[in-house]
Amino acid sequence: MRAPGMAEDGMAYPSVFVVDSHAGYPLPPVPSRRRGSSVQWALYLLVSLALSGILVEACFIYHLYTSRAPTDSGNMEKSVQDRPKDEIQPTQRSNPALKPSKPTAHLSAGDKRPLSDGTILWNPEGDSVLHELEYREGGLVVQKEGYYFVYSKVFFTEPPCSTFNHMVLRRTPRYPEDIELMRSKRSHCQQKKELLNSYLGGVFHLFKGDALLVKAQNHTLMSRQSSSDNFFGAYMI
Repeated sequence: MRAPGMAEDGMAYPSVFVVDSHAGYPLPPVPSRRRGSSVQWALYLLVSLALSGILVEACFIYHLYTSRAPTDSGNMEKSVQDRPKDEIQPTQRSNPALKPSKPTAHLSAGDKRPLSDGTILWNPEGDSVLHELEYREGGLVVQKEGYYFVYSKVFFTEPPCSTFNHMVLRRTPRYPEDIELMRSKRSHCQQKKELLNSYLGGVFHLFKGDALLVKAQNHTLMSRQSSSDNFFGAYMI
């Protein structure tokens, strides 16, 4: 007698399963949107707070600037207007506290006319500089031996057919006469009157007690319209 599920030759039949095609499969659960919406609201809140802070800071800076600037300028204008006109004077130039490290001099021509021999007189006051060089009767007297750069400029008018000489001289006790260091000479006829200038400059070894002078032959042609037209100076190098 054959057992159930056995074939005639003794082989077992596989189990038979019936699949119901009308049965439905359960769907995966839908993720909740509640968590995502709360994160977005948190981001919106943080961005809004940051923008509000920037806006408040900008308003505070603007208010601070507008409340101080007009007050300061207004007080300044008011203080100047309240002062009498005779008390308002231009700022005067003060003498610098910093002194040159080496002997230095720079002089401009004053109102005095040159001497009869043509020696130009200079003004040691005002914007002139005198440091370890002594001014004496139109000359600069050396106090320290060394090499000096010496320079001079004169401004003059040149009428037709005239001669003008511009010289820098050295007066020393080692020699009986003045020594000519530099010269500029202009001599020829012009059809009309002209304004010209002459500049001299050079390096020389000077001893203590030597004096530097500037002379102008035919000095009646010199022009003295301003202090910057004619100047003379020296400094140790």
